[in-house]
Amino acid sequence: MKNYLIYPCKSMRITQSYTGTTSHLPHTTGTPKDYPIDEGCSDTGRDYICCPCDGMKIKRIYGVGTGGTNTIWLESTEKVLFADGTKNYCTLLITHPDDADLKKLAVGQLFTRKEKICREGKDGATAYHLHISAGKGKFKGNGWTKNSKNKYVLTCSKGAYKPEELFFIDKSFTETIDAKSLVFKVLPSYTSGKYKVNTAVLNVRKSADVYAKKAGTVLFGQKITVDKIKDNWGRIGKYRWVCLDYCKKVTG
Repeated sequence: MKNYLIYPCKSMRITQSYTGTTSHLPHTTGTPKDYPIDEGCSDTGRDYICCPCDGMKIKRIYGVGTGGTNTIWLESTEKVLFADGTKNYCTLLITHPDDADLKKLAVGQLFTRKEKICREGKDGATAYHLHISAGKGKFKGNGWTKNSKNKYVLTCSKGAYKPEELFFIDKSFTETIDAKSLVFKVLPSYTSGKYKVNTAVLNVRKSADVYAKKAGTVLFGQKITVDKIKDNWGRIGKYRWVCLDYCKKVTG
């Protein structure tokens, strides 16, 4: 299964884009720059931000019990596939969680895909939300630097990027309420039908799991009939499953 980077909240309700004049425009027009969004999630309450890929590790926690605005940084444990088609590590900055949530976390703590990390907070803010910025590459320095517009911006080895360049929308996980005119790419979804294998050798597994026992192979160019879908896996016979990320749909 490809390590897609998905939007990290179950509800997308962006209350301020990276072009927002309330507080974000200096982030995107200063030097260096990042592209933060404010995520309000489902309502005015407190929803969780979740791990957006197969694995992330906390690199730094800042502000708990001090006058500084609470912030945490996470880095993917492996390279991820971004929405713009590139592949690299991902660094994620999350601001405004409350002390009560961050006190439960620790540097080095690991999270797996869709696992809850922390809730919306209002440490340093007037309403519950999360300020989120992301970039390509590994955590760099102490995770941020002040830019020419006097704003702290994310620092990572390959730089900050716009969220729609990084995150896919997994419709089975995220409901889009308000994207603030940002256009996100939808995670590929699969349906039953005929597919053609587009990798040299594709392993067949006894269940829809990359670690399941091998049950054979299919070769490049072979056509297969899929009668059942589970996530990104297709069943091609009894106890025979293939990962459809390595196939192309040819008929309905």
